[in-house]
Amino acid sequence: MSDADKGPARGRPRTMNAEQVLDVAMTAYWHSDPADVSVNAICQMAGISKPSLYREFGSEDGLSRAALDRYADQVLSEMFVILHAGAGLRQTLATLIDFASDDPRMETGCLFYKMRAGKHRLGTDTRARVEEIDAAGQAAYAAFLQAARDAGDWPDGLSVEAGAKYLGEQIALAITQRASGEDPARIREMLTLALSVFTRP
Repeated sequence: MSDADKGPARGRPRTMNAEQVLDVAMTAYWHSDPADVSVNAICQMAGISKPSLYREFGSEDGLSRAALDRYADQVLSEMFVILHAGAGLRQTLATLIDFASDDPRMETGCLFYKMRAGKHRLGTDTRARVEEIDAAGQAAYAAFLQAARDAGDWPDGLSVEAGAKYLGEQIALAITQRASGEDPARIREMLTLALSVFTRP
């Protein structure tokens, strides 16, 4: 976008609250298919004009990238805290099951997983950020499993990388099932069964 397209940067008060707009955008993307949420809809929900949104975020891609960053800071960071807490294999798995099956924020699914599933429909910057978060998540799962192995809680002979991928995908599946309206108790039961492979003697 050229400077001319952005409009005047001076001579008029800035009335848009960028943090509020990000909250509106994050919630809208989170509760729907992110690729189906238009800039016009976000502007209407936030009570702002499209030019003011573009002045702040540069583009629709810039807005969705910023909303994903906000989600990562507010929600996904809790997953990383769980994985890095050093609580041991069984307790960490139990906490992950609690998060995926009981956290009320997951009733509409996970914004990151939604964006990952439809990343081919996202802008370049947002797609790149999705891939960065995905890689960081896999690294965190792998580090958790390697620590469990080093502590003697998880046997040798099983691939840490494959285990990390499996663990991450089982969590993703459980949260996706939450969004589709599955019974949380049944989701907990299935996830507990799926993750029991890590604690079998």
